[in-house]
Amino acid sequence: MIMKYLRAPWTSKQNICLYNGDWRTTRPIRRPRWPVLRRPASHTSLFPRGPSMLTLQKTDPNGLIPTLRRWRRNMSLYKSGALLNPLFDLHTGGASRPVFHDIDREMPALRRIDAAYDTIRGEFDQVLAAYERLPSYHSIDTDVIHSSGRLQRDRRWSVFMLTCFGRVPQAARTLAPRTLELVRDIPGVYQAMFSILEPGKSVRAHEGPSRMYLRYHLPLRVPTVRPPHIRVKDRIHQWKERESVLFDDSWDHEVVNDSPELRAILMIDVARPMPAPLRMVAKGMATMASLHYAPRIVRTMDALVPPPPGR
Repeated sequence: MIMKYLRAPWTSKQNICLYNGDWRTTRPIRRPRWPVLRRPASHTSLFPRGPSMLTLQKTDPNGLIPTLRRWRRNMSLYKSGALLNPLFDLHTGGASRPVFHDIDREMPALRRIDAAYDTIRGEFDQVLAAYERLPSYHSIDTDVIHSSGRLQRDRRWSVFMLTCFGRVPQAARTLAPRTLELVRDIPGVYQAMFSILEPGKSVRAHEGPSRMYLRYHLPLRVPTVRPPHIRVKDRIHQWKERESVLFDDSWDHEVVNDSPELRAILMIDVARPMPAPLRMVAKGMATMASLHYAPRIVRTMDALVPPPPGR
């Protein structure tokens, strides 16, 4: 008598007994388990021999899906704003638009920032004391790599973001609450930050992306030895502490800095005064920036510049 125990390939742990040439089972055979189409745990494709989308995302950063995601993340003021500049030029004057603007006539609310200089300067000093070295601008916003990171790479143009299209980093709430409150009370503010140039750091020539805003500077620290200056189009402006300036960031501009000291300003992007239809267009762009641009900026800021322990 020959007895062998085999395992049937189409059953689940079923013992088959070969007894005198007759197939018998030691227990009832269950119905065969046919393959079921379900998502394998190792990949997202139903075709095991081909790479899945998840695999492609991990191994090919330049593939279709990662590229589309980068485009979606970068759909912001900096990437799409220039497309609508011809529309804004119907009001700004295009190539004949002004370079510098009168704060009292166009943005009188900014004078409240000027009046709070001592408060803002005190909170800025707290920020500098809390961190050994702030991150470079392009490490927070990769869109400015051309102006921030391509020149004098051993020195930094650093920023401490206060607000970005309505979103606020945690460190700003902790270290500069009064400045944040002052800034958010100004109508039409898009972005605000402390902008710091390390000694000898210059900013190469570049243009702002959109004409829907104007840029405000309030100098907080200006070196006295070889003080830096900013060139906007064909005009040169020399910063002086407590003396604010408002200019059109969409003109070609650069900062020349040969000073051995630190330069710091409060920088605010505020909505340009325009007729109601153009304001509606600008508001739509700001909403898009709030959804697609600001979250990654604030998320990066929170990761690189967390609130100091115990604050």
